[in-house]
Amino acid sequence: MGNVLIAGDLHGNTAHALALIRVAARNDCERVFAVGDFGAWEHMHSGRRYFDAVNRAAKRAGVTVYFLDGNHDKSSLLHELYDEHPDDEGFLMCRKHLRYAPRGHRWTWEGTSFAAFGGARSTDKGRRLAREARKAEQAAKRRGYGSSKRPQTAGMLWFPEEEMTDAELTGLLDADSSPVDVLLTHDKPRASQPKWNRKDKDECYPNQDRIQRVMRTLRPSVLFHGHLHVRYTDTIASGDGQWTRIEGLACDPEASQYLQYSSEHSWYVLQLPYAGERADGPAAAEPRSLPA
Repeated sequence: MGNVLIAGDLHGNTAHALALIRVAARNDCERVFAVGDFGAWEHMHSGRRYFDAVNRAAKRAGVTVYFLDGNHDKSSLLHELYDEHPDDEGFLMCRKHLRYAPRGHRWTWEGTSFAAFGGARSTDKGRRLAREARKAEQAAKRRGYGSSKRPQTAGMLWFPEEEMTDAELTGLLDADSSPVDVLLTHDKPRASQPKWNRKDKDECYPNQDRIQRVMRTLRPSVLFHGHLHVRYTDTIASGDGQWTRIEGLACDPEASQYLQYSSEHSWYVLQLPYAGERADGPAAAEPRSLPA
C-alpha cells in the first residue's frame, strides 16, 4: 500500500521540494501532499520553472505531488489555468506529476477518506501591497523616460482570494458534511494551542474559526496543517464527545524562524490505510509540542 508524505510550507523552495521527494521515495510514499504555501506562482517565470522542476523530480522518483493552496499561492490562477483539466479523482492537473486540491475537495486513498481546505490570512499583507505599489511607481517612472513596457504589478505578491469567505465555506459544507478520516488545511483550527504561535493575532482569528468549523463538521481523526512554520501536536474536541489530533508541520529551512528547527519537522509519513481511531479525550493522543 502506498503511504503519503504530508509536507508543510515549501514557499517555492526547489531544493527543499526535491529533498522531500527523496524522503518520500525512501519511505515508500507514492504521494507527497503539501498543506499550502506550496509555491504556486505561475504568473512569474520562477514559479513556472519551479513547477517544472518538481514535476521532473516526481516523475523520476515515481511519486505524484499534490498540494492545497496557502495564503501565498495564487489559487485564482490555478483555477484559470487548470479547471478544465481534472484527473480521475478531481484534482487539477498542473503537470502530470503535480496536482492541486481545490478548497473543499474530497477523495479516498486506500480506503482512507480525505478533505482539503486551503487558504489563510497573510499577516504581511501591508508589506506585500507596499512592494507592489513601489513596483508600480518604478514602472510608471520608466514609462516617463520613454520605456514602452507596462508590466503587471497588482496581484503579483498578495492575492485577494487568500482566505475562504464565510459564504464559500457554507456552500462547501452544505454540499457535503459527511465525516472524513484525514483533514488537510493550511491554517490551524482556533482551539489548537502550539507553544509558539506566530499567528496569534486578531486578524487571523476569523479564518482559524472557519477551520474550527470545518473540523467540527467533518470530525476527522487527524488534521494536518502548515502556516505557523513550527512542528507541534495537540488534541482538541471536535464535537459529540470526539477528539481530533492536530499535527502542525514546519516549513522549508529558509523560511523558518524557529531556533530548534530540523527538516524532519517539516514532514510526516501517513501510513495507508490509515488505522488511527478518534481519541476519547486529550490524554488518549498524548498532546505535545515538538521539538521538545
